[in-house]
Amino acid sequence: MIWETTRFERQKLFDEVWTTPVTKLAKGYGLSDVGLRKICVALDVPLPPRGYWQKLAAGKTIPKPVLQETTAKTSYARSMYVAEVDEVLEERVAQARDATLDTAALTAPDYSPPLDPTGLSSQAKLVVRAMKSTKLDEGALTSVGVTWADISVSPVLKERAIFLVDRLAHELEVLGAKFENTHPPLPPLRRGMRREAGSKRNCFTLHGQRYFVRIQERITQELVPPPPPKPLRAGARQPAWEYRPLEYRYIPTGKVFASIVDASTYYETYKVEDTVRGTIEVKIRKAVRWVDAAALRHNVEKEVRVEREAVRRRKSQEWDVAKANKDALLATLAGFEKMAKDLDRARSLRRFIDEIAASKAAPAELIGSLKLMALMADWLDPLVKASWPEVDGVDDRNPHGGLW
Repeated sequence: MIWETTRFERQKLFDEVWTTPVTKLAKGYGLSDVGLRKICVALDVPLPPRGYWQKLAAGKTIPKPVLQETTAKTSYARSMYVAEVDEVLEERVAQARDATLDTAALTAPDYSPPLDPTGLSSQAKLVVRAMKSTKLDEGALTSVGVTWADISVSPVLKERAIFLVDRLAHELEVLGAKFENTHPPLPPLRRGMRREAGSKRNCFTLHGQRYFVRIQERITQELVPPPPPKPLRAGARQPAWEYRPLEYRYIPTGKVFASIVDASTYYETYKVEDTVRGTIEVKIRKAVRWVDAAALRHNVEKEVRVEREAVRRRKSQEWDVAKANKDALLATLAGFEKMAKDLDRARSLRRFIDEIAASKAAPAELIGSLKLMALMADWLDPLVKASWPEVDGVDDRNPHGGLW
């Protein structure tokens, strides 16, 4: 993600809005026409009046106004946080899509609903068999985790849910999905609990990614009012208080949702419902194709991530080797510098010895120390490295000291 800044100049924007309609000009800037109009207001740029472009199209000549001076600012900067396009990843995704493109899937016939339940696909028949053992609970027939499709609908919409499953099975089989129905049914959950992510369950597989289908009807609940107390007879005693648990009435709404859920995270990857633009049956193919493309992209992203991590580790190891070599060279340089410094000190000390020996007025203590200074010079000289027992044999720290 990067920040992208677009700068608008007042004179240039004035010339553009009077030569191109705002709706077309805004698309070139990646804005809406309302957003571009706000920028024109901020820069005090007059816009063409209503009907201006229709009159020009009719052949009328309308003089262009002159941009007047204003106290408003003359430039406007607009910044937007945009996503960078990973060209390498997009190319790999396109190559993987071409490699997995199945001409049989593209030319497969459209789904035609069977006339009776015997014409359902084998995968849909598994769901039908699982629904036979369900009982009405809270206004819905619920089958969860028994097969690759979870269903929770009222008895009125049971047949539609089965045919939705059959349509989904057809579209998945066209894309080469593998169905897995060998796991035991999932245990029921109490109200408000969430299913643990990563639990094994029956599902279908697309490009190595595990999904399951969920078809659910929205069912509302209403509190059933308690019955009125019975009137007491004359002289009868007040009856004892009796606990009555709350009772609810479940009302199916007929609103059905179909979603394709990631079996490892229980995240709804794609969800469709009935709208004015189309029913769920019309949207199933688009949903399945979208999930198939998303699974393929996920695999490619994982491969690219692994390859880039391998490249990063290789470069990191190469840097570690280069850094160790650099440190070794610098340590060698420091050693040579110390030797050069010691050599300069030894040579300076030897010149001092020669000057003392040639001088007739040298103090007696210097003349008596010439032998010691010669030993010091040989000890400092890296080319001689003479031993100096009085110095070399004594450590810097007292080995016989206390614990502290």
